Amino acid sequence: MKKGLRVIPCKCKAPLLKEWQNRGRPTEEEAEDWIDRYPDLNIGLVLGSSSGIVGVDVDGKEAWMRLQEISKGDLPDTWAFKTPGGGKRLLYKIPKGMVCKKWVESLDGEHSELALLGDGQQTILPPSVHPNGGIYTWIKDRSPGSIELAPAPQWLLDLMTGQQAKKVTEKKHSAEVEGDATPVLERLAKRCVVFRKAWQMQRQKGVSEDEWHLWVRLLISAGHPDAARLFSESSTKHDNRSEKRIDELIEAQGERTGAMVRCSTFGCDEEQMEKCFVSLHFNDDEEPTNSPGSFIRDMDTLLPPTDPIYVPYVQALEQVPDYDIDEYGNLCGYDRKGNPFVIANFVARPTMEVIRDDGVSEERTFRIEGVLTGGRPLPPVDVPAAEFSGMNWVLNNWGITASIRAGMGKKDLCRDAIQNMASNVVQHRIFTHLGWRQLDSGQWVYLHAGGCIGADHVSVEIDKMLARYTLPPVTKDLSICAKASLALLGIAPKDVTVPLLALVYLSPLVEVFKQAGLEPNFLLWLYGGTGSRKTSISLVFLSHFGRFISKSPPASFKDTVNALERRAFSTKDTLLLIDDYHPEATKYESQKMEQIAQRILRMYGDRIARGRLKSTIEFQKEFPPRGMALVTGEDLPTGQSSVARFLGVELLKDQVDLEKLTKAQNRGSLLAQAMTGYIQWLIPQMDKLPDLLAKEFKQVREKYQEGAAHGRLGEAAAWLHIGYRMMLAYMQGLGLFHEEKAQEMLGECEQILTMLVHKQGKAVEQEQPAKQFVKALAELFATATVRVDLLKPSSRTDLVLQAGEKIGWYDEQFYYLLPEVTYNVVSRFLAQRGEVISVKERTLWKHLDEAKMIHTEVGSDGRVQRCPKKSIPRRSGLNGTKQAQEYRPRLLHLRRSVLERESESEE
Repeated sequence: MKKGLRVIPCKCKAPLLKEWQNRGRPTEEEAEDWIDRYPDLNIGLVLGSSSGIVGVDVDGKEAWMRLQEISKGDLPDTWAFKTPGGGKRLLYKIPKGMVCKKWVESLDGEHSELALLGDGQQTILPPSVHPNGGIYTWIKDRSPGSIELAPAPQWLLDLMTGQQAKKVTEKKHSAEVEGDATPVLERLAKRCVVFRKAWQMQRQKGVSEDEWHLWVRLLISAGHPDAARLFSESSTKHDNRSEKRIDELIEAQGERTGAMVRCSTFGCDEEQMEKCFVSLHFNDDEEPTNSPGSFIRDMDTLLPPTDPIYVPYVQALEQVPDYDIDEYGNLCGYDRKGNPFVIANFVARPTMEVIRDDGVSEERTFRIEGVLTGGRPLPPVDVPAAEFSGMNWVLNNWGITASIRAGMGKKDLCRDAIQNMASNVVQHRIFTHLGWRQLDSGQWVYLHAGGCIGADHVSVEIDKMLARYTLPPVTKDLSICAKASLALLGIAPKDVTVPLLALVYLSPLVEVFKQAGLEPNFLLWLYGGTGSRKTSISLVFLSHFGRFISKSPPASFKDTVNALERRAFSTKDTLLLIDDYHPEATKYESQKMEQIAQRILRMYGDRIARGRLKSTIEFQKEFPPRGMALVTGEDLPTGQSSVARFLGVELLKDQVDLEKLTKAQNRGSLLAQAMTGYIQWLIPQMDKLPDLLAKEFKQVREKYQEGAAHGRLGEAAAWLHIGYRMMLAYMQGLGLFHEEKAQEMLGECEQILTMLVHKQGKAVEQEQPAKQFVKALAELFATATVRVDLLKPSSRTDLVLQAGEKIGWYDEQFYYLLPEVTYNVVSRFLAQRGEVISVKERTLWKHLDEAKMIHTEVGSDGRVQRCPKKSIPRRSGLNGTKQAQEYRPRLLHLRRSVLERESESEE
């Protein structure tokens, strides 16, 4: 209405108003009345001189090709929409008062024609509904709201005003007039077995009069009157009467091509038609409209292959006018003059678009199948999206026999043709990680190597090293499975088993905490000597997530850092066991293992991946960890920041109850079923858990932070506390125990976690740079590796040289140490033990200052000087025998009481 169009109400395609051709533009009141009166209203647009608009109705592939031929590409962008039957309509503006009559050219039966619609016609507009249920839809960027209505091109006006009728059809007849009509009959006989028999019969003794009439009429309607005459003359029955009837049919046909006799009229069933045409066309009554005349209507048109193997390829190209398949199976295109040329000696089409989704990015692969000339099938191949456009995959997968013709742009044309056959391709999404995902429907599912919990028909493809992360359906009573899980608390001391079980039930909550902005950033480190059974007990707990009993761990310190990084990324909301951190015989191997340990700690402690650059100086995809980790080892890593990134759990030899361990190993499948039940219990809570657990975390964290030497340790304990509490809530819901028992067990967990935090806190303190420096310096003094001289000796005995490298002076209160010399001596000492000072020299003095271990001075400018100047005598003698000279270097003033306390603590 807003465009001022002359629209009318319609029921299906029929106008509901009398004398609708002369109706003016409707008022808003009329439009509202139509909506009230006709609930199933369709909208019709009046065409012709009264509205100043004409339409181009294109039904079928041949109609589109014919339009391109007639228009010579002169089709200005204008309003355009699709019809539910697969056709297309274009609308154009005509000069005011110009009368434009309907012009029609039938191309292949009743439902394949090109029509120009003008006076006396109307066209149904989007979003009207077709009688078959389909909807008329505007083509993207071609609706009245997106583009202006374009003026009709001159060729269209000439046709609709009767000034170009002869000119359009003369091309089709010119070739026949100039040459022999025999090729027309030979071409038709080649493709139509019924005509081949009829022509043979005609030349022998003549066909019946009815059959003669059908074939002659078909040849004339196809635009080949000379071929019709030649067919008739092939028999001795041809006479003057035959000539007269042919002339009458030609005159009745006139200068236009008409509807052609259908295959069904000649007695062919659909099976036979498919052999000839590969694909069938149907009208609204579901009747096949294929006609033998379509093979010869345009002699320049390629004949399709007859092998049934080409059916999906021909059908895929029906709505793609730029490409065809010739009778030999070659992929062909058309030049600017409409002449066909071969692009490739094969045809190919995508059958599936596989999307591999890792939760961060998507990688697309196209499943492509093909057919070589002669109907020889080519094996399906999977082509990564990045390699598709280059077309090198053809040679790499199908060998030298599959050939794209030489010439500029042939590869690009082949690629374009294949893409154009992908309109109905099936998309198949494959998840390449474990853990939680929210589907497009909003449903939460938990992925594992064997599928998922929470939905059907979800595909998961995971690294073969993680294939054992498979959760089974629950086949036992859930309470039995939960009891098997709870029984693990008894296979070793609870200060070992409680944090391990808490970690197991915390792992599926990583996604929940991440949504709350509180993603866990620590790992659990189970350490003990050889034979302590730390790997065996770890595999039992890991069996909550799959088949791990008596199997090798999914990761170890023998793996590369890249491999560990990828597995940590893939094991989302799951527990990854990294096994066997142990001392190595050689210094190189020891350093390598320490580097891997530090990398793991930073991965899980900071939730980051190592950044990498491509050769193009672009950042590569990163793989941060998305689950939890349990590390086993004979020793612990060092460094203050490293120690704060894990909670250490010590397992001593003979602490594991071997009988209970064996029983737990035999019940591994029950543990996995217990986890399946836990996840099923979590699914309906996933949307509300982030807020609930975030609130609980902040409350619990305060409790553990009180005695924590480092903030990270209190947070780690809070996450484990919540994991254990959620496990208790799940099992309480199964009826394993009452609220009082649950609170008692949670209190026991709190005591154990508090003890672990306190113990880990001491380790953190020992790894502080200041503490590390003082401890090393005390050992250097004790072993006489270094020495300090008395600042002001009063006798000869004070000048007796002590053993060791001199690093400074001392008096009653301080050691005055040469900063650089002292730092280097301590660094060398620690390096011999495989340790390092984690900070530079100036930062170390800052740590000593903060610990109140050194004397500092504040300058006039307010800056703190941590190595103040000190007057040091240059000794030439004693008791004034010669005046001592002094100089004032900057020295580290370390309090003597600090080293004395350290010595006492070592004792």
